[in-house]
Amino acid sequence: MNESQLQTFLTVVKYKSYSKAAAALHVTQPTVTSRIKALEDILQCELFERIGHEIFLTKEGNMLVEYAKNILIYIKHSKEIPNLVKDPVIKVGFSPGYAYSFIVEVLKTIKEIGDIDIQILEGYDSVDLNERALSGEVDLIFTRNVLSNNQDIVSEYLFDNHIVLVLPKNHHLNQKKPIHLEDLHGQTVISYRRNSALWRLIDQQLMGVQNITRIDVENNEMLVQAAQNDIGIGITPELGIDKRYNDEVEIRKITEIYNIPNQVYVQYRKSSQIRDLAKKITYSIISHKYG
Repeated sequence: MNESQLQTFLTVVKYKSYSKAAAALHVTQPTVTSRIKALEDILQCELFERIGHEIFLTKEGNMLVEYAKNILIYIKHSKEIPNLVKDPVIKVGFSPGYAYSFIVEVLKTIKEIGDIDIQILEGYDSVDLNERALSGEVDLIFTRNVLSNNQDIVSEYLFDNHIVLVLPKNHHLNQKKPIHLEDLHGQTVISYRRNSALWRLIDQQLMGVQNITRIDVENNEMLVQAAQNDIGIGITPELGIDKRYNDEVEIRKITEIYNIPNQVYVQYRKSSQIRDLAKKITYSIISHKYG
């Protein structure tokens, strides 16, 4: 049993077709057939059965799916051993919604620790980052969705990252205290990655607000700049607002949006090397938040 056989098996499972799996793996269909046959010979059972023109997993094949995924993860982790005995390397992933100044604080902390190679990654959303952490693609992540009941990942709650309004300095709503949802009637609302899980929760609160004009921009930095230039009202997590804009925009809250759950969790793989770095990075993040 080897890596290519297991990867081929999972690809056939995904596409439910030997020919489509061959195309995805850039090999010939006989190669796919040969690898599956070799795997069946090793396990002494059939993994697929054909009904008409379609193929389906057998009971044994269905049981193998999770085993195959885990074996491939362990194989991937084992390939990292040569790197682990060299200078420390850490890949840190952030879900969207963090200002550049926030991430710079992380980089400063790591730089102060010593000679550490670091790669900063931004996931599409928390779900995407969690999957990348499980696969071993990233070592440490900051997300809003906790990976519970996973023996290979440590998850720690840090703090709430509340959702706020970003208003131009001269906007008339700055005179209202408090601001209510109905005050957004007829306003232009700026978002980014509106199809993410977090924005679906925000949209549920905005559902009853009439005549909203929508602008969805590429990233959080663009959102704050658009609000600064009086294009509309931005809605974003507090930690998405870079410090340099503090004098350029007003930060306000609407209770229904502010109370949307948006916790920040730090999550990292269980290893002494990653754990020690994670603790130091986490302290820096907390200091930045409350400083």
